[in-house]
Amino acid sequence: MSKNLENSVLLDLYGSLLTDKQNEIMDLYYNDDLSLGEIAAQLDISRQGVHDAVKKCENALADYESKLGLYRQQREYLEQLKEFKAQALAVFEECKRKNFARDIAEKTIVLLENLDSKFQEFDTAEYTE
Repeated sequence: MSKNLENSVLLDLYGSLLTDKQNEIMDLYYNDDLSLGEIAAQLDISRQGVHDAVKKCENALADYESKLGLYRQQREYLEQLKEFKAQALAVFEECKRKNFARDIAEKTIVLLENLDSKFQEFDTAEYTE
């Protein structure tokens, strides 16, 4: 994942821990994709001030992640969902190939549908890859 995308995700997770001004600068930089100069002009501060604020906030966000690990936990959860889905698909394919265990196949379909709904939660979240 690119550093910009990762910082945008961290901002979504931990932005409320920043000051209002810091959060505004980071939102303009990462979510609105404004340049340092554009942010400086909009907020009536120096370009260097914006740069320093962005670097300070990036470090703070990384520190929050290292201590709280919310983004890491989300990625691990998503990987577990992918593994469960792969296992369920393997069971379903085995049932189809051997042409037996219809009840197992039907339960596997329900499981796959449940997993797909969990994936959709991630697809609609702002912090997906």
